[in-house]
Amino acid sequence: MRRPCDRCGEREAVVRIESLNESICDECLSTRIWRRVKPILDEEIQTGDVIASALSGGKDSSLTLYYLWKYKKESNKDFEVFAVTIDEGTCYRAESISKAKELTSRLGVKHKIVKMSEIFAFSIPQVQVLLSKSKIKRDLCTYCGVFRRQALNIVAREKGATKVATGHNLDDMVQTLFMNLIRGDMSAMARLFSKSRSTEKLIPRIRPLAKVPEKEVTVQALLLGIPAHFGKCPLVSGMRVRVRRFLDRLEQENPGFKERAFNFIEKIVKQAIPELTYHFELKYCKLCGEPTTQELCKVCQFKQELEAEVLSTTD
Repeated sequence: MRRPCDRCGEREAVVRIESLNESICDECLSTRIWRRVKPILDEEIQTGDVIASALSGGKDSSLTLYYLWKYKKESNKDFEVFAVTIDEGTCYRAESISKAKELTSRLGVKHKIVKMSEIFAFSIPQVQVLLSKSKIKRDLCTYCGVFRRQALNIVAREKGATKVATGHNLDDMVQTLFMNLIRGDMSAMARLFSKSRSTEKLIPRIRPLAKVPEKEVTVQALLLGIPAHFGKCPLVSGMRVRVRRFLDRLEQENPGFKERAFNFIEKIVKQAIPELTYHFELKYCKLCGEPTTQELCKVCQFKQELEAEVLSTTD
């Protein structure tokens, strides 16, 4: 028999929370997570909203969809939820899509699956092959992230969504903050915490799991029996991998570091948001018309970069 829960003392503990020096049971874990998720949903979701839940089929996006479904059932707000899956064309995604289909079927949630190649005329495996033959030093994850974000925004917009919910957990958020810190991109840090203003083409994002550690997400998804793919994408590379390892080491040596770092940076950045975003101007890409802060959006910049490589290899 496992040790009893340090909180209720009634049930067996299922997970150790090192930062609290506690081992807690399934019900206490569920309560702990919901107390972090519900305030975000209370603040971000209004009656009449149409929420597009980005569903990769992984544990984070699957748990996000589950909580949106739960909130819709339990709150007095009348809003809609549907799932959107962007299929990048990788073998990893093929396996996770089957889990996404199972979850949406179980919850009775509408599910839209769109191939990235249908939007941009190429898949991530095709980009991977091209990069392997080119002199471009940018990693594949950078391309994938940029293309996937724009594809998600396009599909959500076409389906009438007023908000897009993503599965970013606390670990993801801290990694992103540190990557922006390394790049010196204070504007990006500010946009992460500032309220997204809905425009004709840009759908605001919400992150229900932003204050839930990845370990707790994993355990909760398993305990709830949520169909999800628990592996990591085998193509992950670049700065995020190094930052994640660095932060994991700090967390192991200083339990609770990630949460403290997130709360500290959030407090500082929110105070500076007016100064950091006063010059921020949303434009529309001259080539594709999608939202951007530059003359050309990142997708079009990357497409030009890749097309130039194709031409250079055929010369």
